[in-house]
Amino acid sequence: MRKSFAVAAASAVAGLTLLAGTPANAAPANPAPAAATATVPDCVKADFWTPFFKGVEVTMENKCTTVQRVKPTFNIDMANVPCFALQPGQKEKFYRDVIFASGYKFAGLVSC
Repeated sequence: MRKSFAVAAASAVAGLTLLAGTPANAAPANPAPAAATATVPDCVKADFWTPFFKGVEVTMENKCTTVQRVKPTFNIDMANVPCFALQPGQKEKFYRDVIFASGYKFAGLVSC
């Protein structure tokens, strides 16, 4: 009986040692990249519409005096939206065919 108690105690200590080695607030091995959330200056303008309800379109214009890197965002997650480096005075257009485009709302531009 003493031997089994000693084995159980040793196992418990070993388990506690393993638990103590990994803190509860340790970061995951491959954390997800942080989402771009910084807003862009007011001198960058954007217009949004859903042509024929078959796609989404955002026209962006840089009215700033410096290069602006911007990315359009929507109320529904959209994969692989590119980052646009807009020179002063430059206009760019983002368009994507989407099903039920009328459900998409333009959330704004973010820095990227």
